Amino acid sequence: MIGHRSHTDRRGEHPAAAVVSVVICVICALVVAFVLPAPALGDTISDVEESALVQATREFLDAEMRQDYPAVYRCFAPSSPYVHEHTYDDYLRDARASEDRIVSYTIVGVTYVHDNEDMKKWPSVERFAQVEVDMIFLHIPTDRRSEINIGFIFFKEGGKWYKS
Repeated sequence: MIGHRSHTDRRGEHPAAAVVSVVICVICALVVAFVLPAPALGDTISDVEESALVQATREFLDAEMRQDYPAVYRCFAPSSPYVHEHTYDDYLRDARASEDRIVSYTIVGVTYVHDNEDMKKWPSVERFAQVEVDMIFLHIPTDRRSEINIGFIFFKEGGKWYKS
């Protein structure tokens, strides 16, 4: 169910846009991680739900790799702090300015999943999850590659998983 995607070339307007959006997502993930309820590691996830979560992760990362900016932005949760603070035009400007891109990724697994225990703060979020991903980035100006591990935070809203 968890697989490996590898892409070494991209066709798009600006080949350096992926990392800025990923960095923005990492910052959002860190912000969200500090406000999640404490018992974040205790819940279980069904195979069907895990499959949907992994698919949402693939859709997000594949869109990043294709530089399909509208698709990436649609992957963000409606209640995402990023979406509330940045318009699509803000995102597009930042993504197009990036000098980095995702070369490949491997979904390592679902790190945690738990029910929303603070409906007052997150009224539309049903569940929270983190998906661990190993990624290789290419810095276009220097042609250098870097391998990093990121824990992406996802929200389940209206029965669907979204990037936070």
